[in-house]
Amino acid sequence: MNIQPNSIRLGNSRSILEIDACGGAFTNFRLRQEGLNPLSFMYPLDGVASACGQAAFKGHFLCLGRWGDPSAAERAAGAIKHGDFFVRQWEVLPPYSDTQVRMRAISPVEKLQVERKVTLDESAPVFFVNETVTNVGVAGRWYNMVQHPTIAAPFLHEGTRVFANADAGICQEADTAVRSQWPVGQTGTGEAVDLGFSHLPDHHVFSFIVKPGASFGWLAAWSPADRLLIGYIWPRADFPWINCWQHAENGKMLYRGLEFGTSGIHAPLDEILQSGRSELFGEKTVRFLGAGEHITSRYAAFLVKTEEYMTAVNDIRITDRKIIVQCDNGQIAIALPAPLPQL
Repeated sequence: MNIQPNSIRLGNSRSILEIDACGGAFTNFRLRQEGLNPLSFMYPLDGVASACGQAAFKGHFLCLGRWGDPSAAERAAGAIKHGDFFVRQWEVLPPYSDTQVRMRAISPVEKLQVERKVTLDESAPVFFVNETVTNVGVAGRWYNMVQHPTIAAPFLHEGTRVFANADAGICQEADTAVRSQWPVGQTGTGEAVDLGFSHLPDHHVFSFIVKPGASFGWLAAWSPADRLLIGYIWPRADFPWINCWQHAENGKMLYRGLEFGTSGIHAPLDEILQSGRSELFGEKTVRFLGAGEHITSRYAAFLVKTEEYMTAVNDIRITDRKIIVQCDNGQIAIALPAPLPQL
């Protein structure tokens, strides 16, 4: 493993994974022969203090403590949007290797600690993440946790497709009575946005539950021009929500957030609780962690080269030695030399 100031690089014969210790974001995940990084997203933030460099939302970062803005009182006390783990210096913990690293960060503001173990497969372009969150405060607290992978150019372009096993949902900018059904998001003005495509500029956040009854949730983004697909799969019990942030400027889609987490309400925690939106579609939208308690969540991410004839992803499933991407005209199996870590 190569560790430079604020840069952690894991690698195997087929792929490279880079993590920024300043904020803990996954900033580069690519095939060695391709060079195309779907997680090239970078959104600098002015007026936000960072413990280790320019504050920015990068690649795949972690929202922890909250998803969305703090309340006015929380902001006055030092809380920031999405929690402050993305501006904290993460500590690298021994032992580590070319394919594995452990990291830890603590937020005195959020009163939470997260310890992460990242394992890149020995040969396949697949990495696995375990994250244990501990309440280090003296009182129990409400919290949310959302994984925030975001795609940008050159991987994101007008032809980029997005697939998920999502179900019923809402638009964050509309009343929750306005219901969506994946892949179509309904806005508060009656506009229908097909989230499976990227050619029309849109500037909304849509949230959906993972299909009821599914053991796992999954998301995938595909660039047909590059025949490259990035996917995520995770236990539904850990993260029952899929959130799609879309950011357009000057008539062009610039960023697409492919998020999954514990909440589908993008609001301050007290607002969620007081508005009666702590549950939606039978799923909780906020969670509670007692003093000293901890909880562990898991997910896997992968890259795969696709066939030219593929036009859609219908399912992603996981077995002991394979991740299987079910396409409209067959399937792609990512074989692993060793049993998968427990998901």
